[in-house]
Amino acid sequence: MQNNQQSFHLMFLNSFDLKNKAEGLREPSGLVLSYEKNALWTVSDDTNKIFKISLTGNLIKDQSFSIPDTELEGITLIEDGKFLLVVKESTNELIKINTDTQVVSDRKCLSEMQGYDAISAYFSNNSDNKGLEGITWNQNTASLFVIKEANPGLLIEISSDLQRIMNHYILNDENGFYDQGLKPEEIDFSDICYDQNQGLFWIISDKARRLFLYDLAGNKVLQSSKLVYTKKGKDKAIKKAEGIAINLDENRLYIVSDKTTRLYVFDITW
Repeated sequence: MQNNQQSFHLMFLNSFDLKNKAEGLREPSGLVLSYEKNALWTVSDDTNKIFKISLTGNLIKDQSFSIPDTELEGITLIEDGKFLLVVKESTNELIKINTDTQVVSDRKCLSEMQGYDAISAYFSNNSDNKGLEGITWNQNTASLFVIKEANPGLLIEISSDLQRIMNHYILNDENGFYDQGLKPEEIDFSDICYDQNQGLFWIISDKARRLFLYDLAGNKVLQSSKLVYTKKGKDKAIKKAEGIAINLDENRLYIVSDKTTRLYVFDITW
């Protein structure tokens, strides 16, 4: 059920250092709550590893593992936690991993999917590295949604078998993605998380340092908020917010920054 009449407020709770140079966790880029909701999965775009971390930022080394790819950006869980999906920005590829065997079971580039012709023009000049940045699983439609960083920002719906591009939506100032400190074309998108309780999407922007609550049905941003934490009594904006996850049971929001290599934790109140 959508709850579009209320507005949200973020209350900063804490932040935790994630950096682990020995294991390669230096630039967290993407985040998803574990199926059991007692941990988080993340990737580091310069490392070929899938990392599992506690809700207080400790690396769970024995449940983290390597895959053949680097340049990983977004991560999500699908089918009751049976598979992890990650996106590879340089190739605009979706990579499917079995969580039990920790083996890549499927992979597909956007350009190999049915329906790619409808969005190919948006990827024709991708030399500026503005490809896929985030991914989320919509339990209500049993489909995947990936987000393109910029030039233009795109939300793309993909079938769960990775065979077909089902829909796409341009994200820009016309549907509410703006920040007073930036020109409309400077807004980028770094990750996305689906809220199945409300049927809405939470989307973060690295450059705007802002969280957007987006209603796809109405194609509009319902509300946005600066991503701000408190340090030594002073409010500071989160730099390079690259991953978002939400625990809907507890109204808890998690953000990772690849600039500070920290996990930021917020309460969401309505």
